[in-house]
Amino acid sequence: MAMLGIYKRFANTAVFWSWIFNFIRLTYGIILLPLVLHKLSTADLGMYYVLLSLAALAQLVDFGFGETIGRFITYAMGGAREIQAQGLPKPGDSDAPNYTLLWELLATTRFIYRCLTLAVLVVIGVWGTWMVELRIHETSSVLITRLAWAVTLAGTMFEIYANWWCVYLRSMNEVVAASRIYVVVFVVRLALAAGLLCAGAGLLSIPIAAVLSDGLMRWLARSRCLALLKNHPPPPKTEVKKILKILWPNTWRVGVLLFSTYLTVNANTAICLGAFGLAANAKYGLSLQLMNIALTMASVWFTVKRPLLGQCLARHDLATVRQILWSRLWLQNLTFLVLAAGVVGCGAMALNWIGGGKEILSVGWLAVLMFYFFLYSQYVTWTTLMATANNLAYLWPTVATNVLSLILSLLLVYFTRLGLGALVLGPLLAGVLFNFWYWPAYAARDIGTTLFHFLFFGPKTKSSG
Repeated sequence: MAMLGIYKRFANTAVFWSWIFNFIRLTYGIILLPLVLHKLSTADLGMYYVLLSLAALAQLVDFGFGETIGRFITYAMGGAREIQAQGLPKPGDSDAPNYTLLWELLATTRFIYRCLTLAVLVVIGVWGTWMVELRIHETSSVLITRLAWAVTLAGTMFEIYANWWCVYLRSMNEVVAASRIYVVVFVVRLALAAGLLCAGAGLLSIPIAAVLSDGLMRWLARSRCLALLKNHPPPPKTEVKKILKILWPNTWRVGVLLFSTYLTVNANTAICLGAFGLAANAKYGLSLQLMNIALTMASVWFTVKRPLLGQCLARHDLATVRQILWSRLWLQNLTFLVLAAGVVGCGAMALNWIGGGKEILSVGWLAVLMFYFFLYSQYVTWTTLMATANNLAYLWPTVATNVLSLILSLLLVYFTRLGLGALVLGPLLAGVLFNFWYWPAYAARDIGTTLFHFLFFGPKTKSSG
């Protein structure tokens, strides 16, 4: 009975469900990736990564609203009386959630994402159509490819409107509920995508599965959010323009940051496509996907605690912030190194066993890519902590670094013989120049410690022993 009680308590934790979710995502890759490799030709696989890259543009159209709204929701849950454009809010009279502010943020979020859905149609529609048509005649079916792009565009529009409910729910520190929803949705998405691939739907399989599963996610998350708020009636009127004025100063900064980051990661797809063709893009895209799986699995240790970190910061409780972050950072780093080393050491062998003739980067370049992702994960974790504290001091240096990364990638592609390695080396050189070492140290000082002392001597400050 005692063991059963321990299991039940653990099964209701955010970490448990987040790991289940990430296991499902890993299973998604393990099951779906071989099917994709078997069912799609090399040219279609290259186009598949083009469609993934275009779907990622939804983050740009969001322009940082989701990030900023989520941060303010954590403040409202921490009892903040009101929000301000920059800096931490003033602590409330109690730690009880400010439900009036939560309702105001919900109404404003709904208005914002209705507008952003239309922006997706224009921004992604134009750019995506050009990208797809650039190499469409290399694919096995021009008609299927165009249909796949149309469904991808429609799905991206729906995603930008539907998924904010789950972000809202998670930001309310309902990480367990949000993770359970993600688990259900990804199981459905996996089953649909696998079934459609086996049925011969080709490039249409993934976009159709995404649209249907996003609909399920919206229904589940929306129902849970409204259930949490139903005993606290909304204010008679929400001044959307007033909330927008508070959101905008940091929102546009996050939007600029997201756009420049897109250049680093996803614009390389366009460079690869133009310089090397679809076959090389399949090789490069597959390598990135495997490293991203390792990073996503590892980062759960930190992300499940982000809403709680936001509440602690709203209360100016830095000691608890340090305590939470220290163990999570080490667990994240060790998990990534183990998983990424497996990709480097066994990735090519696993692909040969799966069959289909698909390839990834050489072991040497994979090791360099692993090193880049590790340094990038440190930068992301520490700057995310800064953003949670409503501090975006890293904005313009990061934009400059991302632009430099794009320039370096272009120069190395066209003026050296590095081949696909140029797309790995460019971002790495740009990052180590400044961002990868400066911002972790900066953020550590913000929470009352130094980076070296924090990592190797624990979360206590020097003065406290």
